[in-house]
Amino acid sequence: MPDDMPDDVAVPKTAELQPRHRIIYANTLVARFNPLGVEDRVSFMYHRRLTTRHGKLWDDTHFGIGLTPSFAPSIIRLGGTAELVPLAILHLKASYYFISYFGSQEFKAHAFDSPNDDFSWETIKERSEAKQGLSTYGGQAELSALLQFKFGPIAVRNELTFFHNLIKLPGKNDVFYDLRHDVMAPAQGWLLGNDSDILYINQKIRLTAGVRATYFHMFYPDSVYEPGDVKSNSNDHARVGPLIAYTFKDRPAKRFMRPTLYLLAQWWVKHRYRTGQEINQGIPLLVLGFSFTGELFKKD
Repeated sequence: MPDDMPDDVAVPKTAELQPRHRIIYANTLVARFNPLGVEDRVSFMYHRRLTTRHGKLWDDTHFGIGLTPSFAPSIIRLGGTAELVPLAILHLKASYYFISYFGSQEFKAHAFDSPNDDFSWETIKERSEAKQGLSTYGGQAELSALLQFKFGPIAVRNELTFFHNLIKLPGKNDVFYDLRHDVMAPAQGWLLGNDSDILYINQKIRLTAGVRATYFHMFYPDSVYEPGDVKSNSNDHARVGPLIAYTFKDRPAKRFMRPTLYLLAQWWVKHRYRTGQEINQGIPLLVLGFSFTGELFKKD
């Protein structure tokens, strides 16, 4: 369920001109605490090189399209992604998923009438015991832009992602607790997440270390509020903390490359329930992940 790990913060390989046609795969398995979650993300992508120009800005420019599902114990997303990398510093992506909530009551979607309703851990637990979680489904779109620069061993990255939900909820419910992002999300509407990284990259020992700051904001339509509700950004959240990634030595085979172990610890700076109101602010969000990638096909 977590959506907190970067797609790729592994120590990069030496830049080289990629084949004109490639089919690659990647897998990332992540486990999260505060809130709890586990998710496996898989991708199978076709890449078409855009240019034969050499240089750090040009060696991996491409257009890509493929399947990018994710699987969690109670949430499955099935769909695909199109991406455009016109320069090495800019990655653009558009994805669409069919999403299904099922299984354990605690990890299902929980529908509410208003963004101002209580969605604390204690409330979700009580609702789960009363079997009020929803087995439901819907559509979810993502639009993202990643901008990144590298100055010697220092890399600076910023990824902005817009999400759009079309989730089926019963009756007049307009919002739901989205465990994947730990937010009260609009069932029909937009939210955004922003991740900013400052990283030190040591290619000799295959280590990346730095700091990540994360912010989430919901764009609630006026229609989701109940009469008399105060319209505010109280459901926005922010967190910051260290990120470390170690890439094990590559195997010679191109079909298994860059096995990388990640650890992310972020302390909550803004949250309705995790900055001391219900959960001690000293308890961080923790994410442990393992990823690898490979090349299934290539042709010039």
